[in-house]
Amino acid sequence: MTVGPRPADATVPDHLSFRTAMSRVPTSVIVIATIHDGEPIGMLVGTFTSVSLSPMLVGYLGERTSRTVPYLLDADRVSCSVLRETDLATVEEFRKPMASRFERLNWTIDDEFEVPLLAGAPLTVVGKPHSVCDAGDHIFSLIEVLAVRTNGPSRPLVFCGGRLTRMDPSHVVDSDIWQLGWT
Repeated sequence: MTVGPRPADATVPDHLSFRTAMSRVPTSVIVIATIHDGEPIGMLVGTFTSVSLSPMLVGYLGERTSRTVPYLLDADRVSCSVLRETDLATVEEFRKPMASRFERLNWTIDDEFEVPLLAGAPLTVVGKPHSVCDAGDHIFSLIEVLAVRTNGPSRPLVFCGGRLTRMDPSHVVDSDIWQLGWT
């Protein structure tokens, strides 16, 4: 390994420059939801990820100051619905107070697991909270996967560069890589 000089733009960042730098990493836009006292409760996250195949786990980060996170952590079951690139109205609904976020959305309750399902979501993962990990000003919540629901070929909504955007289907990289981080 050749060790060279440190790049000129490599500095210890302040909070704002770190956030700006990390905004270059695209993330999916997901609604994590449950039913509490007969009503849907949920929040938008941009930190949803597949974690493990054995056991099957997904995870998301929720801010410690969130009023919604405690409901999701205490739930028996949750749903994780990927938003479509056309779901901008859904994003607007989740800027509202917690009790009114689902009022204008097209959603149903899953018959088997009794969690909210957003209509048209290209992917919904249903699971039960597994464990949590301290993650600074966030809590990393792991969810044990119980079911996966897919719905048509819709493209997901993406958050990148501090903006909601969509994936560009005209620029697909053809690659034999099917799994990152596996050697």
